[in-house]
Amino acid sequence: MNIYTKLAEARKIVRDSKIKKAGYNSYSKYDYFTPEQVEALVSEACEATKTICLTNLKQDAIGYYQTLEFVALENPLMSTTAKGIEMIDKISFELRTAAPTMTASNAAQQMGGMDTYSERYLKMKVFQIKDNNLDFDAHDNKPTSASAASRQSAPVSAKPWTKPAPKWERKDNAKESAQLDAGNTLIDLND
Repeated sequence: MNIYTKLAEARKIVRDSKIKKAGYNSYSKYDYFTPEQVEALVSEACEATKTICLTNLKQDAIGYYQTLEFVALENPLMSTTAKGIEMIDKISFELRTAAPTMTASNAAQQMGGMDTYSERYLKMKVFQIKDNNLDFDAHDNKPTSASAASRQSAPVSAKPWTKPAPKWERKDNAKESAQLDAGNTLIDLND
């Protein structure tokens, strides 16, 4: 079985599994596949197809990216090159990523988070683990009647723009912070 056939079989194994999403995002109110679930699905598919995924977080002049090599473990095809003997029975994938901004964390924790998330999303892409919460077309983006009504019931008044006093001279910081500068108009949300 060649490497592409192995990948097709691994994708079928993942697709045929009936795993339910175990994660829940309470802020945006949706279920998702946890990193542990993605890893379990991928590991099961790789074991059945006698393959392995090798991942690495790398950086180049453009930025960070995650690589994944889907490699055959049984009877891999080898080739002799100028560098020596290289495995050619593999498929390579890449996914660009960016360093996150996480509060109350150090640089190592941020790199770890970037590595974990980019590896998970790359594996989801390679093994076609679908998550409709990541698909913008899978959501109804029309405002709900409740949110539309709340926007209509909160009148916004426009006043001529005046330059606010420097922060250290302000006497009413709470009201000032509730105002938005919109070009030449100061919009007061408290009126």
